[in-house]
Amino acid sequence: MEQFGYDWEAIKVTTDDDYILSTFHVTGKQGSAFTPTEGSVLIQHGDFEDGTSMMKEFDGMPFHLLLADAGYDVWIGNNRGTMYSWGHKTLDSAADPEYWDYTWGDMGLYDDTANITAIKAAAGVDKVFYIGYS
Repeated sequence: MEQFGYDWEAIKVTTDDDYILSTFHVTGKQGSAFTPTEGSVLIQHGDFEDGTSMMKEFDGMPFHLLLADAGYDVWIGNNRGTMYSWGHKTLDSAADPEYWDYTWGDMGLYDDTANITAIKAAAGVDKVFYIGYS
């Protein structure tokens, strides 16, 4: 996001089944104050991607950042197993085969739920818009 002139932060989010995700929060244009006015939105990547690879596929400005420009509080998810979300409370992704014993359904059930809960708490909102595809 820095190459497009935006600041961001990585938030650690722990799922109910103990995976630790990195969720990216767009905090505005570099050097500018940003106060979202349109609500919070979680953008979730598709299969075999992560939050950053999804942004690289755009010619020009990624829609994630266009939403921030329009006043949305933008959060970009990274599912378990992506290079940004290899953490777990008790398992090592490099050493424990049990780490990889999950399904696509688990990502929807646990990862999305944990991200939405964390965003609601951080942003102080009751609802979160969700944009996802696969």
